[in-house]
Amino acid sequence: MTHVLFLRAVNLGKTNKVPMKLLMAAMEREGLGQASYLLQSGNVIVSATELNVVELKRRTEALVLDEFGVNTVAIGRTPQDLARVMATNPYTAPAGGTVHVAFWDEVPEPASLAALGAESFTDAQLTLIGNEAYMRYEGSTHTSKLSNALLERRLKVPTTARNVRTLERLLALETVTAGL
Repeated sequence: MTHVLFLRAVNLGKTNKVPMKLLMAAMEREGLGQASYLLQSGNVIVSATELNVVELKRRTEALVLDEFGVNTVAIGRTPQDLARVMATNPYTAPAGGTVHVAFWDEVPEPASLAALGAESFTDAQLTLIGNEAYMRYEGSTHTSKLSNALLERRLKVPTTARNVRTLERLLALETVTAGL
């Protein structure tokens, strides 16, 4: 079985440093499966694992804390989930803008989801589908009110966001496509 784990808030500037090559070696040493990564931003692909996604996430979070002193949340998706996310994406990136997808695994309160879905933003659009938030930014994500931090505050669950270009790159990897 193949899983993609998105580690929340790692390798952001000088904080929460998790050297990905060392993490991959530690994951394999601990028997979590064949581990690889895309970029330094916490995109981990684990193939040939016998662990279910809940156990894999739990053990990865503990390993990151033990090895690197970083407290993170791992959010998991299968290759099929990622393909569905991309097929469901309602947006295309505007000139000078981007599209991001935020993921969460915990269950937010229905009222929180409804309230977030009813919000509007001057420089961004938001669509909630399942356990994902699709966010289309007209310009910079750094100046928008719509952010991962806002999602976490409104939903009261851990979330992490990725640019759709990163998700496309993940889906192009042989280790991920083999899981489709």
